[in-house]
Amino acid sequence: MGFSTNYDDVQDFDLIPKGEYEVIITKIEERNTPNGATGLNFTLVIRNDVEQKCQNRLIFHTLWKRREPTQADMQVQGYSFKQIMQLAKAVRLPSGKSYETVYSLCDELSGKIMRVTVGHREYNGRTYEEVKYMNESQFLQCRHTFKTAVTSDTVAQRPAETFANSGTYYGGMDDYEELLSDCDLPF
Repeated sequence: MGFSTNYDDVQDFDLIPKGEYEVIITKIEERNTPNGATGLNFTLVIRNDVEQKCQNRLIFHTLWKRREPTQADMQVQGYSFKQIMQLAKAVRLPSGKSYETVYSLCDELSGKIMRVTVGHREYNGRTYEEVKYMNESQFLQCRHTFKTAVTSDTVAQRPAETFANSGTYYGGMDDYEELLSDCDLPF
């Protein structure tokens, strides 16, 4: 059986157009640049349960530590207190809730929804997307479905059925050998 090319479901990965997007926060990591700057990197997924362009595309946003933090900034480990509060408000965290650190607040942000305004900026001759504003979502019922990716964790799972219908399942997780990482492969 043959096939024909069909590009109906193929997405272009050009710049995400300027505009507002309903997103989900999927990952937050603190990273350092080679120049020594520290930032909270947010990975946002454009929701697929809302009628909008670029569904399932990723938007990356970074909140940088302040070079000269104010006393309020020091409460959130040197990040901009105003930016952290804008983010907390955008995901509808309760007003007045206490957190020990900005990291404990970040733990609560994962999986939260909000609306972002995307713009473009020039840097070193290239154009990049950037989050200009964060606001509360206009679609509070979230029914986004995540795509599942094949990883080394999902490849080596216990079989759901018995081997060759023999009626016997051989072994447990102890029978699996350690998987090689990508670094161990010669190609």
